[in-house]
Amino acid sequence: MTPDPERYLVGQPEAHLRRPLARVQPVQAAPGRAGVDLTRLEQLLGGVARLEPLIVVESPESWIKAISALSANIDAILPISIPAYPTEVWNSHPQPLIERKIPVLFWPLLEYDEPDFWRWSARDFLRALGVHAVIAQSFEHGRRMLRAWAVGRMLARSRMVVFGEQNFPWNASAAGHLVRERLGTEIMVRPLSQFRDRYSRIAEHDIEAYWRERKARYRASDVSASELQGALRTALAIREVLAEEGAAAFGVNCFGDLVLDGSRDVPCLAQALLREEGYVAACDGDYLAMMSMMFITHMLDSPCMMSNMYPVQYVGALKDHFGDPLSPDAQRYPKKEWHRLARLAHCGYIGVVSPEMTPGGITRLSDWGGTYEIKRDGRGCGLDGDFVPGKDITVVELTFDAATLLLARARVLESTRHPGLPHCESSALLEFRDLEGFIESISREHTAVVYGDHVEQLSLLAEQLGLETRIF
Repeated sequence: MTPDPERYLVGQPEAHLRRPLARVQPVQAAPGRAGVDLTRLEQLLGGVARLEPLIVVESPESWIKAISALSANIDAILPISIPAYPTEVWNSHPQPLIERKIPVLFWPLLEYDEPDFWRWSARDFLRALGVHAVIAQSFEHGRRMLRAWAVGRMLARSRMVVFGEQNFPWNASAAGHLVRERLGTEIMVRPLSQFRDRYSRIAEHDIEAYWRERKARYRASDVSASELQGALRTALAIREVLAEEGAAAFGVNCFGDLVLDGSRDVPCLAQALLREEGYVAACDGDYLAMMSMMFITHMLDSPCMMSNMYPVQYVGALKDHFGDPLSPDAQRYPKKEWHRLARLAHCGYIGVVSPEMTPGGITRLSDWGGTYEIKRDGRGCGLDGDFVPGKDITVVELTFDAATLLLARARVLESTRHPGLPHCESSALLEFRDLEGFIESISREHTAVVYGDHVEQLSLLAEQLGLETRIF
């Protein structure tokens, strides 16, 4: 099986679009020879965390002063013993840890890459007092813990922009504060005019230069030159807004606002192109899908996308929505298995599939696919990209209360073409481990997806963010 793709970036993203290095404060229990080789540890943490200058505790008073003075940006305290030291200051004087609420991470034994079981009692002791204490089970587990804490710090300082009227259930004006209160991310609602008013100021030569540098990953087949230019203009206009707002993600409410008056300046291509610069982007202004994609992007460093999920067993509902139930081939996929199958489809295609997620690394550009109700008319610019068959997939949904993360394991069966359905030219057929269980807890039809089984890593992130995790 082909390896999972890496996230494609055209260059180094701006600082606010990158997961910061976790900041780790090593604290040695007393003067003497350290029980951890900090030089080697720093090498193990490369690309994930940086070690602050070592603090050597001289006395209980110096311990209290040092922990009290730590920066709010410290993600974890790394306790270090000295050989044959029978007691340690964090056991005799835990109060500074209780007050600062900074996680304590006991690193694995460097010579063996195994957990230090002598820390069992210290971990439980500190946890009983309200300290978030963790024994890393391996080097990789420790790195993942630090990555998760860094993602949490990034989310707490991040901003998102949703453009358009807030008339879907993902109404940021009404419920966006729940995300801010729980995760710290600010969601800003802006009118469509915020980017549309900039169109006239974007020069054609700037559009041509931008596309010349980016077009190698796209094949413009059934999109007119003028509509492609308009889609690029939209991308550049939205990018200006994001830069001014210092935002890390965006979404546009197309079906609740933009297309209703006949407009077709849809941001499908803008999503794909701005992901290449480090932004996160989702359809319909669904800020919860954007948050789910933020989790994936910055915890895993992997490409992802979102789309509508349709269980194929709902034959009537699918027929009403598409004019066709999109049923899978009964010979290849017997009906008795349909309770585990679902399709991904959005705006005439699978969704906004970035090129690195397609089998050949190329996404086809076509006219916007429309819907059963809003007919395709040859205008706009949509993205038509297939999924890689046979790939494992993790399906991710943050719930509206921003308190629960739903994670489902699935597998790509095929990318299906639907002749005669211009409003659903392609879809992806997925097989879930437990689709029925997922549906019982589902938040909405919008799902974020990433190649690979990443349930363990995303569960770890959810735990560090204080979220409940439900796995299907």
